[in-house]
Amino acid sequence: MKVVVVLAIVPLLLVGGCGSKKSSNSASTGTATAAASATAAANDNGDVNMTCPEKNTISFAKTKFVTHAALGTGAFRHWVYKPFKAGSFAKGSKGRVMTFVKAGAAALFVKRELRLTSEDAKASPALCKAIAKPLSDLANKITGAVSKAKSGDTSAIEGLNTDANSLLAGAKANGDEVKPDENANIYSKGN
Repeated sequence: MKVVVVLAIVPLLLVGGCGSKKSSNSASTGTATAAASATAAANDNGDVNMTCPEKNTISFAKTKFVTHAALGTGAFRHWVYKPFKAGSFAKGSKGRVMTFVKAGAAALFVKRELRLTSEDAKASPALCKAIAKPLSDLANKITGAVSKAKSGDTSAIEGLNTDANSLLAGAKANGDEVKPDENANIYSKGN
């Protein structure tokens, strides 16, 4: 059964990883530069440029931050955390393979939204100082949790939920309350 799950998730990770960079480039504004693309690529590798701007470098950076954070945390809660709490990843549970496939797709979506959230946070002086580093750390933990889940170890999921809640609390303390959107369409190309 583990082999089937791994075989189902690996192509999603490979295709999703390629698609996320492409879609982020098409979704970027006209003011994005090659340096911003390099920063986005560095974010995929977990590197964080901690040089914060003195003024917003992207229009509506805080609004975009809240939108992407809501979509990412909502998708995580709906497609990964709730099934985990319900025991849907456990051996012998009904629909286990499909739950893993959906969770794999959600993990790709969450990672993409987290990267976009990080870009938006780095474009805002206030958010950059408070949120950029924790966002990068969370993105790295998601990658590790997905790797563990492929082998059947779902222990990291609870920690991801705790980290996501801490991140949301930090955003709220900064004046940017994020309400997770559990209705995020993780299969749409337009997100």
